[in-house]
Amino acid sequence: MPDVSQLVLGDGRRLAFDDVGDPHGVPLVYLHGTPDSRLARHPNDRLAASAGIRLIALDRPGAGASDPHPRATLVSLGDDIAALLDHLGLSHTLMLGWSSGGLWALAAATVLGERVSGVGLVAPVPPIEAYRDPALLAALAPGRRQVVELALSESATALAAAIAPFLVPDPLTPALALAHVLEGAGERGRAELAEVPGAAEQLGRALAASVEGGRGGIEHDIVLQFEPGLDLSRITVPVRTLHGDADGLSPPLVGSWLVSRLPVAVLDLFTGGSHHLMYPRWARILRSLRRDAGL
Repeated sequence: MPDVSQLVLGDGRRLAFDDVGDPHGVPLVYLHGTPDSRLARHPNDRLAASAGIRLIALDRPGAGASDPHPRATLVSLGDDIAALLDHLGLSHTLMLGWSSGGLWALAAATVLGERVSGVGLVAPVPPIEAYRDPALLAALAPGRRQVVELALSESATALAAAIAPFLVPDPLTPALALAHVLEGAGERGRAELAEVPGAAEQLGRALAASVEGGRGGIEHDIVLQFEPGLDLSRITVPVRTLHGDADGLSPPLVGSWLVSRLPVAVLDLFTGGSHHLMYPRWARILRSLRRDAGL
């Protein structure tokens, strides 16, 4: 993996990122899930280069080598990304978010406006309002449904404090990180990861990196996931949301809910796909986003 790059933002915080792929390609900002880091992507960055993509993978605030942002809101990441684009001399970018990173990709796009050429969401966490749909709530895996129901009925801060310790084992060794990733992926997810040499190990490293600056960022991250009021109507660029019908964390009804509320959006459904469908389909997804944006 490349050495991480860092940008010091206007308030003194460090924003960490990898700038890989084709240096002359179409820029794409990649946002990871929770808990994770910029390393939670396909382990072979040459695929991004072959797809004509300059891949800019961020550590979101409080994860990896990025400093926490105590005053962060759901949309404030958009301002950080704007500063990074300015730093890199980029006028436009594609956005791609996996899992909760999909929610942050949507939130950032409402701030970045015309600087975003298109948005890709892989198994995304939706805005909290989506969970008011009884059918969507019922489609969630039991564990995820219980978390969401608690967030809807009680304090998200108390919920985050209760579940954060279970998300990353402590103390964390490389072997334990890998075992945790594989256990959480489930049978279908493990099969998808096995299609990509080194993918599971990469996710183990990503999990370890997620807490290298401490564990406080995880709780704040969870709280922000349940912040209401995201205005999806402000996203007028093409959005592609990708879902597997074997995913209990982001079932296809999440995609249907998003498509019905986004001005320009399409749902990609993968039979047998899990929450980890991105890994064996990485190059295809990158090319699809370029095509959607006409780039």
